[in-house]
Amino acid sequence: MKTTEIKVLKKPELKDPIFIEGLPGVGYIGRNAAGYMIDTLKAEKFAEIHSFHFPPVAMLDSDKSGKMNALKNEFYFYKAKKKGDNDLIILIGDAQSMDPVGHYEIAKEIVEFIKDFNPKQIITLGGFATGKLDNGTQKVFGAAVTDKTIKTFEKEGIVFKDTNIGQIIGASGLIVLEAEKYSMDSVCLMGETSGMLLSDPKATESVLEFLAKYLNIKIDMSKIEEKVKETSDVIKKIEGLQKKLTSQMMPKDSKQDENLGYIG
Repeated sequence: MKTTEIKVLKKPELKDPIFIEGLPGVGYIGRNAAGYMIDTLKAEKFAEIHSFHFPPVAMLDSDKSGKMNALKNEFYFYKAKKKGDNDLIILIGDAQSMDPVGHYEIAKEIVEFIKDFNPKQIITLGGFATGKLDNGTQKVFGAAVTDKTIKTFEKEGIVFKDTNIGQIIGASGLIVLEAEKYSMDSVCLMGETSGMLLSDPKATESVLEFLAKYLNIKIDMSKIEEKVKETSDVIKKIEGLQKKLTSQMMPKDSKQDENLGYIG
């Protein structure tokens, strides 16, 4: 029995799209940035990922109607309005896998799915936790496999060196590694955040500003904090449930490594 499936709602015709991943992680920067882009660009959903590796939770609608939905990840597409600009595929989601096997399986399914669209580039989004509440800067850090990609994004202002990144855990890192197996140009971009906030609108804004410039698209930033607040309650609920489930599944005498560096 297959434990992860992608349900295709429609097959858009896209030309050399750039793929952007924004799943939950540190500061929910990737999740919030992807969601804001989808809303601003009026991107259209065309596929969903369902997996037994997601937390075993059914989410009730916030309108108190009694309706419930399964946790899922969703693919959206955006067709470029001007010649020379890029079509986009944007992945957003309610949750990531609860176990290591699921992380690898889902990342592989994602890359296998998007490679059929012949993507021009893969960009994954996350947060880089500094442990400091406010150091006066809002840098965007990067990590990649090839020197060529690193040099390309360094020229655009992304910081790769001296970041003290120990590891990138989850989809943001694994998708890049999986994409490189097919020689897809790929990079992980991380907004600088304290790591102490559930949702970090400032770090989200810094990532969005870079993407807007890099992709040559207009993104109105005026409602970013409002949009982040709209999703914070749902995010907090999912995160709380996931932590509770994880603690219940862990042996009582086991201890989690508190020095993980970066969690994507």
